[in-house]
Amino acid sequence: MRFQLLGPLSITDGSDTVVLPPSKPTILLASLLLHANTVVSVEYLQRTMWGEEQPATARAALQTCVLRLRRLFVKHGVTGAPIEAVPGGYRISAGPESLDLIGFRERVRLAAAYAHDPGKELHTLEDALSLWQGPLLANVRSDVLRRDEVPRLAEERLRTVEKVCDLQLALGRCGEALVALWGATRAHPGHERFREQLIEALYRSGRQTEALAEYRRVKAYLRAELGVDPSPALRELELAILRGEDLGRALPSLATAAPSRPRLPVAAGQGAGRPAASLPPAAPAPQPAVLGAAVPVPAADTAAREQAPSYARGDAFRRPVPAEPHPGAVPSGGSTGVGPGDGGETGPPATRAPLRPALLDASAGGAGWPEASGGGTATRGRTVTGPATPAPGATPVPAGTPAGIRPVTVGAAGAEPRLPPSVLLASGTSVAAPGDGPVLVVPVVPVPAFTGRACEAAALGGRLTGPEGHDPATVVVSGAPGIGKTALARQVAHLAGDAFPGGRYLVRMVRPDGVPLTAGEVTAEVTAALGEPHARGRVLLVLDDVLDADQVLPLLHTRPDASAVVTSRRGLAGLIAAHGGWVQRLGPLAEDESYELLRTALGGERVGAEPDAARALADACCHHPLALRIVTARLLTRPALRLADCAEWLAGDPLARLSLPGSPHMALRRVLDGALGRLDRGAARAFPRIGSHTTGELHASDASALLGLSLPETEDLLERLADAGLLEEGPPGPYRMHDLLRLYARGNDSPSVRPTQKV
Repeated sequence: MRFQLLGPLSITDGSDTVVLPPSKPTILLASLLLHANTVVSVEYLQRTMWGEEQPATARAALQTCVLRLRRLFVKHGVTGAPIEAVPGGYRISAGPESLDLIGFRERVRLAAAYAHDPGKELHTLEDALSLWQGPLLANVRSDVLRRDEVPRLAEERLRTVEKVCDLQLALGRCGEALVALWGATRAHPGHERFREQLIEALYRSGRQTEALAEYRRVKAYLRAELGVDPSPALRELELAILRGEDLGRALPSLATAAPSRPRLPVAAGQGAGRPAASLPPAAPAPQPAVLGAAVPVPAADTAAREQAPSYARGDAFRRPVPAEPHPGAVPSGGSTGVGPGDGGETGPPATRAPLRPALLDASAGGAGWPEASGGGTATRGRTVTGPATPAPGATPVPAGTPAGIRPVTVGAAGAEPRLPPSVLLASGTSVAAPGDGPVLVVPVVPVPAFTGRACEAAALGGRLTGPEGHDPATVVVSGAPGIGKTALARQVAHLAGDAFPGGRYLVRMVRPDGVPLTAGEVTAEVTAALGEPHARGRVLLVLDDVLDADQVLPLLHTRPDASAVVTSRRGLAGLIAAHGGWVQRLGPLAEDESYELLRTALGGERVGAEPDAARALADACCHHPLALRIVTARLLTRPALRLADCAEWLAGDPLARLSLPGSPHMALRRVLDGALGRLDRGAARAFPRIGSHTTGELHASDASALLGLSLPETEDLLERLADAGLLEEGPPGPYRMHDLLRLYARGNDSPSVRPTQKV
């Protein structure tokens, strides 16, 4: 027999569990178990059962409740935990095997003894947390216990969750940490340590944009609810992300050994919740600096970074060597031509584990955010790991600079983009703190394990770096939601790097709240980040999730030094007509590309064991890149799940099942909702009817009869749907609709469909 306190109060015997009904005896039992093996006074028991205003018969009623509990124990065969009457009160005896609260605390104490073995410590703590079975004492209606005891127990659990996430991050299991941290931060929005861990896990998973967005959210919450700023540790973490620092991506050997990476220093000397022992040795405080001027860096720190391997110091001239993926981790995103975010369409990407050697991290945005740059690509490495003696043309050491300090130029040509003008210098740090607005211009990093789209990538690269000379080129990558536009654009930008010495930058055209930037805002953001035209040499801009031509034409006309890859669901024919350029329209992956995607993401051994099932799974996803990415994420978190079983399950209701638990934005239906919301009212109403009542090819004349519109009106409407990526092809040939889009249309065949934003 076993009592369970860590959830609804219940009695368990093997597989049988009896949840006690709300009653006075239940309150009495909870009060005794919360203080098991100690004497609980009669006065305290009466107060937990009746509050401060107790009836005159409270003592007699308490004795009656004790008798009722003893009868209940006899009924359920509880013999090892008798309720004893002792002078002054009552006592119940229990141990780790008979009371889950004691078992939880024993496991936590045992885990502390494994501090030398992080893997074993993590396993023990996870075992302890598994004892929590739901809302704490949900069936115990005692205001006193809820006020005095429940918060204390909840705090014990939160400390353990915090420690588990610390260990997961230390072992490089960022994907596993994210699963717990998403729920923990939303349930406890004021718990800054959870927020700090979530931001670090997102960044180290390659999701820099989402990490910065999470920092903005906690900052806004703290200011609105409490009127305070984020802790020094959170501010330091944000600065580290903006600088592209490596936060200690674990090597494979860390599966059994604790990491040696230092924690981030903070202005006050120690971050909230971070042990002082984990901080690096004190270094001379850097001198205050302004953006674009020399920022002194301790020579000792420089030497240490130069001796460190490239994955630790962020060498700009070498690729980092991340750890192998953890077996339970969720896959990296855009192995196909779909990147996490895909032009701001997909929302937060699947949790990602460290990638295989020779692959760089990438990042993805939150709702309405494209993927941007990853943690640890460390393009700032070139300004930090250079020789202590300034090279010819380098910024000289300012007069009065302390010995052992060398200058580093922030925002120099060919380096990282300058921070926005609103940045203010933080005391004791070597770079300014960001402003309140979102980071909209970030360096482009390659897509991890990019697979497929070889012909499209070659064609786009040829247009950008072809023999036409050094005149700026513009290419548009368009297609349906989730089809992989952003991933392809990033990959092409990465491959074309040598042709653009001024750098390659991703410009987010839609804010996190879904509001598009105006043309003036786009131009201002790019100028603030990159300086005036020709300040850096030729640059390549990835203008991601463009809504219409007018949004980018002013920028393209005023940046003769910039070539551009424009991603959009729309064809942007007006942009091509006014500015020139070339369009690459993306469709679903080829069958072989889909199979290769699964093999790359899941591993050759797993896919090779079920090749036919892998092809069936690709067919169930209709070779849609986002759908395939969601499925691979689910499979990587369930290593024992057979591909054949997954394909059969998915085929039953693909649209509803193409989503990831714990990642509400990572759902195909939600992505398509966003696409439908951008349509004008007429197209939004027509799309479900067309998808619900047609199969195969669709001619304008058939649609005219279906919609009850004239032929010219129907042709115009079909063209708007095709331009939005919801139909393919068009006049003079027939239109077609992707199978997943048709399933979605059938689920939205309702007159209640309303557009949220007109394009």
